[in-house]
Order: sequence, then C-alpha cells, then structure tokens
Amino acid sequence: MTWTKFAPYFGVMLGGFVSSLAQYWLGRASERAEVRRSIRERAEERRKERVTHVIAFLAAAQEAERVAVDRHHHLLSDEQWQARAKQVVDKMWVTQKTIHMLCGSEINKAAHGLATKVQDVIRKGPEDPTEPQDEKVWAYIRPSRNVFLDVVSHHLNLTEASARPGLLSRLRRQP
Repeated sequence: MTWTKFAPYFGVMLGGFVSSLAQYWLGRASERAEVRRSIRERAEERRKERVTHVIAFLAAAQEAERVAVDRHHHLLSDEQWQARAKQVVDKMWVTQKTIHMLCGSEINKAAHGLATKVQDVIRKGPEDPTEPQDEKVWAYIRPSRNVFLDVVSHHLNLTEASARPGLLSRLRRQP
C-alpha cells in the first residue's frame, strides 16, 4: 500500500530528472553551435579585412606602375613627378607592410617581391631600352604581379574552403 502512494512521486522525480538532463544537453549543443558560428563569423571578418588590404596594395602598386610609365615612356622626371613618385612608392610600401601584418608569409613574400620590382622599374627603368617603354615596364612587372595574384587567389580559396568544409574537397578535385 505504501508503494502505491510513492509511485507517482517517483515518476514525477524521474520525469523532472530526465527533463533537466535533456535541457542541459540541448543547452550545451546550443552553446557549441554558437561558438562555431562565432568562430566562422570572426574568420569571415578577418578574410574581408585581408581582402581589403590586398586590394589597397594592388591599387598602390598599379599607381606606382603608372609613375614608372610616366618616367620611362613619357620621359617625365621633374620635381612634381619626383614628389609623386616618392609619395606613391611610400604608399605602396606602407600597404605592403599591412599585408605583412595581416596575411601569411607566402602572401607577404609575393607582395614584397612585387613591390621590389615596381620600385626597381621606377628607379632603373625596364631592362630593355627599346620603344615602347610602357609595354616594357608592364612586362618587367607582370611576372611578380602574377605570382602575387596566384598566391592570394590560392590562399583565399583555401580560407573560403576552411569556412565551408565541403568546398575544400571540391577544390582539391579540380585540375
């Protein structure tokens, strides 16, 4: 007779315990999902920041290429050109340093190589002194620029793939 009085209480306690346990596990799963989402969001924000700085570096390098063309194709070398060249080269090196701070060593090495080539062509001109000099300037810089673009593209594809797990396996299968 006593057992029949306590059976409902036992059922209530067991149900409460199971309910609490389920809420605990659901809360933990929710916290883990929130942490994963937060990590993905931070990684995407860092990626966007890197892309912004890579674009700024490319713009600075492009402007420096124009300065080299002005010097060697249009034969400018007056004080105004010299001031512009100094300003543009400084801007290019500052943006390269932001690449150094924010991106991996492989991207930094490629950016440094491109900046060095651009600075060299501004100072010394292209190796081939024949006309047209604008094409010679671009031909001198093109290999370093292509290396930089390839490294950045590869790095950004890997970064995107790590944020989206299925994408990495698809990228590895591409020729």
